Amino acid sequence: MLNLVPAFCSDLQRPWLWKGSALGALLVLGLLGLLIVAASLESQAPTPGLDRVLRKTGLSLMLTGASIVGAFSFTADYRTGSLNRRVLLFQRGPAFTGRATTTTLAALISGALVGTAFGLFGVFADGAWHLNPVTVLGFCVTSGMGSLWGFALGSLIRNHLVSLFVVPLSLALPELLSPSLGETGRLIFPTLAANWAENVAVNIPAFASFAGALCWLVVVLAAASWVFLRRDLA
Repeated sequence: MLNLVPAFCSDLQRPWLWKGSALGALLVLGLLGLLIVAASLESQAPTPGLDRVLRKTGLSLMLTGASIVGAFSFTADYRTGSLNRRVLLFQRGPAFTGRATTTTLAALISGALVGTAFGLFGVFADGAWHLNPVTVLGFCVTSGMGSLWGFALGSLIRNHLVSLFVVPLSLALPELLSPSLGETGRLIFPTLAANWAENVAVNIPAFASFAGALCWLVVVLAAASWVFLRRDLA
C-alpha cells in the first residue's frame, strides 16, 4: 500500500472527478430548484412544513445523484481502459482505494454546496426556512454515502449503461417493496441513510440509522474491493 498516497494525489487531478461531481450537483440543484419554485408559486405565503417536504425530496435526489456519479467514476475509466493503466502504475489496492477516497471527497464537497444552495433557495423563494449548517451536513454526508454505494456497485457491475439503471434501482426498490418487507425494510441501506439524514436535519440524533448505513457501506465496499483484487480486468 506504499502507492496509496501517489494514487490518491494522482486521482485528485483527474478531470472527470470534478466535472462529474459538478454535473451531478447541478442536476440535483436544477431539479430541486424547480420543485422549490413550483411550490412557492403555488402558495404565495410561507408554508409551514414545506421545508421538511422539500428537504426530504432533496436528500433523496442527492443520494441518487451521488450514487450515479460514484458508479460512473469507476465504469467510465473501466470502459476506456484508463483504470487498467492506473493499476499498472499503482497496483490494484491503491488504485481502488484512491479512487474510492477521492470520489467520496468530491461527493462531500458537492453535497455541502447543494445543501447550502437549498438553504439559500428557501430564503429567497419561500422565506419559511433559512440556511442551516445541520441541513448542509445532512446533504454533505448523504452525498458521501451515495457516492460510496454507487462506486461499490459500479465496480461490481462494471458496465457503464447497466449501472445507470441498476444503481438508482437499488436505492428506489427497497422503498417500493417496503409494504411487503415489513420491519425488515427499515434495515436496508437506502432506508437507513434516508432516516438518518431526515432526523439529523431537524436536530434529532439517529445514531442507530447512521451506524446501520455505515455497516452496509463497509460490507459492500469490502465485497467490491475483494472482487476487484481478484477479478480479471479485461
